Amino acid sequence: MASMTVPDRLARYGAALLAEWLSHRFETRFELSGAAGGGFVATVAGHRAGLYLAPLWEPDAAWTERLRSMEDRLAGRLDGAYLLWAPPRADLPSDEPAAASFVSRVQEAAATLAPGGTTEVVFPVDVKMAKMREEGGYASVVGGLSRWWTRITEQVSGTYYVDSSAVHRLTRDGEARERLWELIGRLSLSVEVGQAVEFEIEEAWTLQRLPATAGLPAAIERGVAIVGAPPATDPTEGIAVRRAARKRLLEANEALGEMDVELRAVGLLGSYEYADLEGAGSTVKALDPALFNRLEVVCILADGDVRPTFLPRALPWAG
Repeated sequence: MASMTVPDRLARYGAALLAEWLSHRFETRFELSGAAGGGFVATVAGHRAGLYLAPLWEPDAAWTERLRSMEDRLAGRLDGAYLLWAPPRADLPSDEPAAASFVSRVQEAAATLAPGGTTEVVFPVDVKMAKMREEGGYASVVGGLSRWWTRITEQVSGTYYVDSSAVHRLTRDGEARERLWELIGRLSLSVEVGQAVEFEIEEAWTLQRLPATAGLPAAIERGVAIVGAPPATDPTEGIAVRRAARKRLLEANEALGEMDVELRAVGLLGSYEYADLEGAGSTVKALDPALFNRLEVVCILADGDVRPTFLPRALPWAG
């Protein structure tokens, strides 16, 4: 198998994830056979497909260097290929012992993950809650818990301000969420007007291990790629996503147009709390059709999932 030296590890692992998803979708085998320019070639039952992977945010050199440094630390004790999905605006710890704790938590979660499996890595974060008034039954919530302000409001008596700015993504586990709402309710009972309480909860990042059948050459199989936009930017902001999607599709057309392939597939890496919150697919559909009418497949990769935007009913060579 050809050596895949370009593009970078994130693009390689993203291509492997997309190839695996296409294999299941079309009940065949997309096997990555090498890198070609800015994309990849996959062989499919004697046919050739071109894959192009790119993030829906602008790269930042300093942030990319931090990602690569952390990836090198994470890869030390792991077998297999992993994708760690950082939620929007999440940063990586750079000081000790926080950085060592981050590495330990990810490695411990990865060690028990079977090929093809997905889990969550939990990290401790602080939340602050202040009581503003005795009257009312309302919680004003900012930060990562804000989408659940109604559930928090149901737990309190009085008016409260909850600062969860340090929280970037809450677990998908519904029972764990319910326990958190109950904890907030209990803590609120001990807070007097004008006082505040600070407490620790856990945020959760998605970690997935690529299947052993994902088609990655053995030489690059082992490692971790972190999917994360620069924390100073909002990778979900509509105008920024639209601008990035247009740019990436132009690049994809150029890269895939130079390949001798029968199917062209694009995977756009998005940064969202949960895959079902991604809005990039609808953004792509609203762009100039000239950007995608020569691309048979366009998918959004987010939070460990592959979400199709454009997908043919059958492969071009299927008769």
